[in-house]
Amino acid sequence: MKRIILAAFLAAATVSLWAFDIPKPTAEIRRFQLEAITLRDVTFLFDLAVKNPYPVSLPFEGMTLVFKVEGSTVFTAASKGGFTVSANGEQTSTFTVTLAYDAIMALIKDYVSKEWLTTVIDGTLVIPLPRLPGLPRDVTFTYSLTKKIPAIKPRLALLDFKVSPPTAQQVEEAVAKAGAKADTGKALGVFKDVIAGRKPAAPVIDPADLDVPLTVSFTLAIRNLAKGPLSFDALHYELFVNGDSLVIGDAARIVRKPDGDYVTVSNVFSSSRLSRSVKELFAKRGGAFAVKGSAALKLPEEIRNEPVPLTFDEKGSFSLK
Repeated sequence: MKRIILAAFLAAATVSLWAFDIPKPTAEIRRFQLEAITLRDVTFLFDLAVKNPYPVSLPFEGMTLVFKVEGSTVFTAASKGGFTVSANGEQTSTFTVTLAYDAIMALIKDYVSKEWLTTVIDGTLVIPLPRLPGLPRDVTFTYSLTKKIPAIKPRLALLDFKVSPPTAQQVEEAVAKAGAKADTGKALGVFKDVIAGRKPAAPVIDPADLDVPLTVSFTLAIRNLAKGPLSFDALHYELFVNGDSLVIGDAARIVRKPDGDYVTVSNVFSSSRLSRSVKELFAKRGGAFAVKGSAALKLPEEIRNEPVPLTFDEKGSFSLK
């Protein structure tokens, strides 16, 4: 009987020590924001600060995160953002989690009618504690964070692609610079034939062997089939044609229409980039394209004060007139 009473007394004393005397670790999310958007996914950023009051280090695997969009569980990430806090120390760890729009669309039936999507992130952090008298095995922290994200279902098209032939003077200068022997008029005819998709009547030179400036123009039509905002004021882009990089530049001519944003581009590339795959574009009057781009997307201040980086890497096919 005395042993039972003593065991009960010790258990009560241990609980009392944990509740009142022994310090606890703390874990605080000091920053949570929508970090970046692509046309296919959205990335969230977390700053997790942990204070360790003990004379031994505290390692832990990280947080378990459950993403719910419009009430539906879309994604669960376990052991995200783990690190070790040194003895009697504090450490802040930054980590990111990416949520795919395809996963959201698969669960929300009226997705295309949405402008904003309420996203709730429930986080659970379990920190194993050192095996010291009066301490439990671990301590658990829970968080519930809410953000709105724009509903995006993209469609990107390449329109009005056109390459203009060079001038006779440009061809003459390039022929002289290359030390080639070719009639300027016939060499110019080769450029015109290639761009028109014809077999050159007098193949006196390969345009890819010269450095002749060629002007290309096209329009990127960027449409969101959902209602979320995608407006931006400038766009950095790189255009690939049939797998080969053609032009890199910045565009500020953006026309906003009810059905999307239209980015009109005029740029110059060297005829040395007229590879076999690019020439096929003219011969077949169409081909494959890929566009990599970046812009700054302005969202309401309650979502983020600064513009959010928007990047995309989209592919498709297009035709020449």
